[in-house]
Amino acid sequence: MLINKKNCIFARKGKIKNTSSKKVAIKFTNRKMKKVLIILIIANCLFSCVPSTYKIKGIVDNSGLNGATVFLKQRLNRVWISMDSVVIKNNEFSFKGKSDTAKIVYLSVENSPKSKFHQALILENGKISVQIDTAGFMVIGGTIHNDSLQQYQQAKFDFYKRAEKVYQAAEDSLNTPDQQVQLDAQINLLNREEVAIDMNYCLSNIKTIVGTFIFTNSFYNMSTAQKEEILNRMGATAKQNDRVKQIMVDTEIEKRVAVGKTFTDFRLPTLSGDSLSLSDLVGKTDYVLIDFWASWCGPCMRSLPGLEKLYNKYKGVKLQVLGVSLDEDKTSWKNIVIGKNLNWKHVSDLKGWKCQAARLYAVNSIPSSVLIDKSGKIVGRNLNAEEIEQILTKK
Repeated sequence: MLINKKNCIFARKGKIKNTSSKKVAIKFTNRKMKKVLIILIIANCLFSCVPSTYKIKGIVDNSGLNGATVFLKQRLNRVWISMDSVVIKNNEFSFKGKSDTAKIVYLSVENSPKSKFHQALILENGKISVQIDTAGFMVIGGTIHNDSLQQYQQAKFDFYKRAEKVYQAAEDSLNTPDQQVQLDAQINLLNREEVAIDMNYCLSNIKTIVGTFIFTNSFYNMSTAQKEEILNRMGATAKQNDRVKQIMVDTEIEKRVAVGKTFTDFRLPTLSGDSLSLSDLVGKTDYVLIDFWASWCGPCMRSLPGLEKLYNKYKGVKLQVLGVSLDEDKTSWKNIVIGKNLNWKHVSDLKGWKCQAARLYAVNSIPSSVLIDKSGKIVGRNLNAEEIEQILTKK
């Protein structure tokens, strides 16, 4: 190849070109390093911006609560455990500390043994605000989980405010049996509305601690299908929760004693000290109604007039009732049965919620009932008096 003037120029430019390439490479490397540094700075900022402690700041509208004690409490196995406490001063209180993981606690205001109220709170690192109105309702927010929980708490508060008149009317001891039956029917509709609220917020927060809390505190009135829908959509972490594990076990039990299944037998002591089994009654009348109740249960006491009316109308060939008490004190159990002249069959092992029959039928709330036909098939669960009568009179 001949080297001409043109070639010489390109040769010289080639040297310059190589030098430029090095500069470009250096600039590229510098840009890349800058990007890495920026990413590291952002990551460090984000990490450092995550709160490492919690601060709870409370404002109290009711000046009469100055001097009252505010507790942070956990509830484990039905036992309240105090974590911290402060006294309300100048309508304010505050807590601070560190939470290794977000957990459910309760903010409990106690002015006296007879004046106390509490509300759930997600204890997580960050700034948590609490506003307590004169009625004791708490508006809790400031963190993601508490903001979500507050939406649910507000929805339930609004619901109870609307339902309050019906609940108060149902407490009236002067109600006639007919009035009580009508009120029970209204309460049944309200219960369904409440379940719809619980289901909605539970499913909306299904992957969070809020969803788990809502479920474990509201599953009592849900059907087996509703509980299974929630459980099937829960994450693995939520299913490690001890309460959720028990609900899963009970839901499987419910399937074995669901409508359409054959009854599961049990034998428990009577008031006289003898024992009576469910199988001693099934087949002797057209229907046997198992009524799970307790002397300390207000709703159970309110449902007794309707049950008594139903029993007196259909007792004999048509209906037998077996009351299963979840009392732990025999005297309390006996006083209600005799004092209210409840003339149907009664049994109890005085083990409360651990009652053998209650466990066999996955009873987690009372009053609760199971209706069994003459062939031994379960034909209804948790029915009100009107629904039971419809079955009894169906031809």
